[in-house]
Amino acid sequence: MYFELKDATADILAKSRRREDLCDLPLNLIASEKEAYDIQAIAQDALGFARKGYAIVGTSDASRRTLGLTTPVFSEIPAYALLEGVKEFRLPPETIGIQCEFMFTVRRAYPEERELINRKTASDAMLACRPAIGIIGRRTRRAFIGDYAAIADFGLHVATICGDPAPRIPLGEVAKIDVTTFLFKHSVFSGEASSVMGDPLNAVVWLAAELAAKGRQLNPNDVVATGSCTKILQVWAGQHLAADFGPLGQIECIFS
Repeated sequence: MYFELKDATADILAKSRRREDLCDLPLNLIASEKEAYDIQAIAQDALGFARKGYAIVGTSDASRRTLGLTTPVFSEIPAYALLEGVKEFRLPPETIGIQCEFMFTVRRAYPEERELINRKTASDAMLACRPAIGIIGRRTRRAFIGDYAAIADFGLHVATICGDPAPRIPLGEVAKIDVTTFLFKHSVFSGEASSVMGDPLNAVVWLAAELAAKGRQLNPNDVVATGSCTKILQVWAGQHLAADFGPLGQIECIFS
């Protein structure tokens, strides 16, 4: 894809995200992962917002099957789309569903120069973990299946709702957490933290390696939303969702 087409595609995606409307871009024509991430980066720049960290989608087998992905994908989180203290969220038209996920806060630059990227170093680089709700969706009227379309379309990220700061627990214990979700106070389904790449910290490791391969790194105070530890749940306006993350506490939201 020529740079001019990348630029035009990215500009349309950015306008669609900003206006919360849908477009008719043929994202199935994107030919490579590099093209897809190039388009995403140009679109993020076109949005013009500061970045607060990264959101990952497709870190569990169930979520990849639902979304038609073969691998996890990631995107930066614009400042306006990282929501704290929010108890109500208006669903935009492109919404696919929500994912209950873990959100790490980065303590230091990671990876540092020549630092090995693994669970041990990732744990050292993280400050804390808390629950989060990720809203995922598309900006195109037609649902294109595949990694490249998802990457270009902001990694399917719409918004990330942060739970309250959680009690400090050893990050090595996060993988043992069970998560139960409720709609209208009825238990819907449960999930295990270990469904996220075996351990949510592995999602951080994966992201750090992906960034390092592109000459980038996680920075202090970035957040990393790890992707769904349960099935992706379709929600509708008027529904109330609550998720119990055990020792990390609960998070809830009313969708409108």
